[in-house]
Amino acid sequence: MAKVQKKKVSKSKGKSAKSKIEKLNADLKEIESIKSLVGVREKTNKVLDAKKIKEDLTKQKEDKERNKKAESELEQQLEMLTGMGL
Repeated sequence: MAKVQKKKVSKSKGKSAKSKIEKLNADLKEIESIKSLVGVREKTNKVLDAKKIKEDLTKQKEDKERNKKAESELEQQLEMLTGMGL
């Protein structure tokens, strides 16, 4: 009798697992279709987004200025160290 119950439990667990897998696969297909739709829209938005391009350009300019400033400070420190004989 214990084996029969174990078989029933095993079959029900198997059916449950199978239905969960089918549901997950269906959800995965839905997610992939949504991602593909969103991906197409993102690409077109990126091309036409002038505001983001301007922000990126200003950020790049600020980065260049900071880099130049840091480089000049490093050069000054190097000159000071070489002047001290280190």
